[in-house]
Amino acid sequence: MAPSALIAFLIAFAALQQPSAEAIRVPPMIACTPGLPKFIPCYDPPPLRGPPAECWTPLSKLAPCAGFLTADSSVSSACCDGFQYMVDYAAICFCHYSNGDIGKIVPGTLNSTRLFGLSGACGSVVRLEAFTDCDSKFDYVPPMTPPSPPPSLPPAA
Repeated sequence: MAPSALIAFLIAFAALQQPSAEAIRVPPMIACTPGLPKFIPCYDPPPLRGPPAECWTPLSKLAPCAGFLTADSSVSSACCDGFQYMVDYAAICFCHYSNGDIGKIVPGTLNSTRLFGLSGACGSVVRLEAFTDCDSKFDYVPPMTPPSPPPSLPPAA
């Protein structure tokens, strides 16, 4: 078989193959706009939520990141899941990183550069202002722990 005939045969064979849906799937890169048709792949943004009542719960999702934040270990999927949760639902709680409260959850000496590196390592986008503009940017930073309930009064006699 001549080289040109072989090339033509390979092109014809490749044209007959049906690509799987997985092979041509493009990951969504932008948020979908409600009411508009989806001509390009998009994702549904998470529902809007108010600030959390306290930051202990969202920040505790960064506990799997302890090895990455304090040493040179790699990033785990559990760490990235927790970081993504923080980015999506509780970015205001990153202020507790700036004031050092996160050390109550992640033991050891934290490396600020590695925390900022979580964004790239996990493929999440978080604005630098979430860490630095805590006093001027946000009207309300939730407390690290919820306030304790008031003491109950004895029943009236």
